[in-house]
Amino acid sequence: MTDPLTLGSVTEAMNGVGTAEQVSRNRIRIKTNPGRLHKSLLLAHTILTCDHLIQISAVDNGTIFELIYHMTGPHQTVISIAVELPREKPEVMTTSGIMPASGIYERQIHDLMGIEFKGHPGLTRLILNEDWPKNEYPMRKDWKPDPGTFYGGIRGET
Repeated sequence: MTDPLTLGSVTEAMNGVGTAEQVSRNRIRIKTNPGRLHKSLLLAHTILTCDHLIQISAVDNGTIFELIYHMTGPHQTVISIAVELPREKPEVMTTSGIMPASGIYERQIHDLMGIEFKGHPGLTRLILNEDWPKNEYPMRKDWKPDPGTFYGGIRGET
């Protein structure tokens, strides 16, 4: 077993791509921007030996969207790389080319939140029915079912 990562070692590895903070004993969060996301993930993989993508979380705080890539490795420290996206045009380059497991998470997030993953090889529906109305994303805070609209077997209240 490898020793847990320290805030100092993560800060040094991520120098220039984002800011790091210790969230708990075994969790370190790095905040970066969309243009530095790929570099952050590659540094986490190569320098910090994060060889396992746990999950990609998507958060709608009402004004912006946040994507959080949770990774770990033999050190058993969870590295969370966060990036903020504007509500008016939520898009980021896919990470499926550097982390193939991210492809399925990106499809889920696109389906439920409407975040566009540019360059994704197959950004098709995964959770919602194929007949779900376009541009309606049920996990967004501002989404409300349209009365009378067909939502894949469930009719909105009239």
